[in-house]
Amino acid sequence: ILAVVAAVKMSNTSDYDLSSQVEVVKGHLRLAQAKALSSGSPWGIHFANSTSYYLFQGTGSTTPVLLIGEDNAIVNLVTKKSALQITSAPQRIEFDAYGSPGATTLTVATNGGNITITKNTGFIP
Repeated sequence: ILAVVAAVKMSNTSDYDLSSQVEVVKGHLRLAQAKALSSGSPWGIHFANSTSYYLFQGTGSTTPVLLIGEDNAIVNLVTKKSALQITSAPQRIEFDAYGSPGATTLTVATNGGNITITKNTGFIP
């Protein structure tokens, strides 16, 4: 009985895919925040649609910047064979020189769980 339960648990990896990819997106948001803090200029992540996003530098910029550990400047979740979808896209998250997203708490909604960015502090749990 235990072997059957273990086999069923091991065969369904979609939940692990979603949770791990949400953590990757959080890491990319934190990287944008760290770049804003260290450079003193705005950096952020633009979620262009439900399956792609990119890092940018500067207010109003539409030029993708390569993220650390990625092969392309635009992260494509379909290419990564991930089931994660950004359900709040299109959405632009921009951090100021203090690492703050502004005076409003922001939420990036995904099918793997929501990502909250706390107003003023930029805390991403």
